[in-house]
Amino acid sequence: MMSKYRFFCTNKNTAPNGGVNGGVNGGVNPILNFIKQYPGCRADLIAEKLDISLRTVQRKLSQLKTEGKIEFRGAPKTGGYFPR
Repeated sequence: MMSKYRFFCTNKNTAPNGGVNGGVNGGVNPILNFIKQYPGCRADLIAEKLDISLRTVQRKLSQLKTEGKIEFRGAPKTGGYFPR
């Protein structure tokens, strides 16, 4: 069975079996793990799949960018987040 993630991320990998681990490091680990598994995903998809508000995801993405753990590639409307 194909995952819904497959159609929204630039990386065409299949979905994980278990879900995203996290809850430590100020809540950024689930987001970072998701980006590592599905590079190229956008903030709205991350928020939806992890059941976190979009604003919270945006704050955590900003934190991860500041820490140098992720980067945004592409145009604002079509780009996505990638691990460094």
